[in-house]
Amino acid sequence: MEAMSALVILFVFIIGIAVLGAIPGLKDKHMNAENWAVGGRNFGRWLNWFIMAGEVYTAFAFLGASGWAYAKGGPTFYILGYGALAYVVGYHILPRVCQYGHRHQLVTQGDLVEYLYDSRPLGILVSCIGVAFLLPYLQLQLTALGLIVEVTSLGAIPRVYAMVIAFVMVALFVFLSGLKGVASTAVVKDVMMMGSMLFFGLYLPYHYCGGIGEMFAQVEAMKPGFMMFPGGTGNLDIIWAMTTLVVMAAGFYMWPHFSTNTFSAKDPDVPRHNAVWLPVCHLFLIFPMIVGFTAVLVYADNPIPVADMAFLYMVKDSFPVWVLGLIGGAGALACMIPAADLLLSTSLLISRNIYIKGLRRGDEGISPEHMKRTARYLILILTAAALYLSIFHSNLLVNLLLTGYSGVTQFFPLLVLGMFWKQASKKAALCGLLVGEALVFYLMLNQMDPLPVLGGHFNAGFIALAANFVVFVLVSAVTKNGKTRLV
Repeated sequence: MEAMSALVILFVFIIGIAVLGAIPGLKDKHMNAENWAVGGRNFGRWLNWFIMAGEVYTAFAFLGASGWAYAKGGPTFYILGYGALAYVVGYHILPRVCQYGHRHQLVTQGDLVEYLYDSRPLGILVSCIGVAFLLPYLQLQLTALGLIVEVTSLGAIPRVYAMVIAFVMVALFVFLSGLKGVASTAVVKDVMMMGSMLFFGLYLPYHYCGGIGEMFAQVEAMKPGFMMFPGGTGNLDIIWAMTTLVVMAAGFYMWPHFSTNTFSAKDPDVPRHNAVWLPVCHLFLIFPMIVGFTAVLVYADNPIPVADMAFLYMVKDSFPVWVLGLIGGAGALACMIPAADLLLSTSLLISRNIYIKGLRRGDEGISPEHMKRTARYLILILTAAALYLSIFHSNLLVNLLLTGYSGVTQFFPLLVLGMFWKQASKKAALCGLLVGEALVFYLMLNQMDPLPVLGGHFNAGFIALAANFVVFVLVSAVTKNGKTRLV
């Protein structure tokens, strides 16, 4: 009976958010391709703020931050640092991305690369790499959703059933409403996430330890050095933290869906404004970390079997089961809404850049409505494929997932130098990208991340990014043609 009350609350959230996301599509039954893909390019400051903030409050924010704090200790604090740096990067590059998108009617990251270097093959290559990293990111949201529902239902609902139900709902509202559906649901999700993080991050340490300061003091007394680098690990030291901050700050806006989201802004001032105010939402990530540190004390004698479940276990053992249903609902939304954005961007990359521009060898004679129909039906195919892989081959995409952040970071020289440096050439972009991605795969798949160098441990993505930059600049210096097209 207890599990039933939590389940009712959980599925009210899942069904309610699907209905809310479908409303824009139901109201505008003849929504054109531009409205569906990039929201008509008229999102104002706060609507665009919420869709960008939605990429902060994902399954990682809900489960990973508390899990890292519980298992690893001090190294978790890098989470606060990378956001502060990433928004500085976004302040300078996103207005330029928005300007390109409006002026040249761009829809995807592949479109941007194609325009910058006047090279359709390079745009297709970047799109293929982007899809390769987006798919495991999508699978991560699916897997996390299954874990959340399983714990929330006290084991009454198998994770597979929950994954199927929730992602059918996601596919439905993305199919109908596109980016407008994602944006409207992101508002609800982000408000819920900020509220729940704030409440539990303040209440739980006071309830169990008498305060946040007392909690930190007790953790230090029980595990001396746990709150410092390398904490509960052997190699996540200060050098690792510094190089990881560089990789995360450079790579944060390199995920393909951020380009599409930025194209939705009504003018370049919107992403510039958001870069100023997005740190507010990032500060809230300290609260699940505090919950994870509190769990170190609460479960000292009875360790949590899966560290990433620290937040949910704390709620389950501290509150009535209906509260667990509310938190499970918020966690489910933290998986569903980012997954919706990922589905939309992946379908656009495949339909527009890989299929139409690549396999069909051109978009001449292809109407925007045809592109929209192709992308919409790809939503259904991608949802089915992601569900299949998550259920039957959950380890198949693990290696791509491990390389995901470092992999997309290799787009940074190609995009940023391409927008701001008139000497950047397509040969340099291609060579730098290939070198960077090759190093990422080699180092990470051979378990050389972090890489011990000169007494410290370097993030493998940082090594690859440095090599990428060097190759890019050197090849550009000796390349006399193929310069980028500035705005």
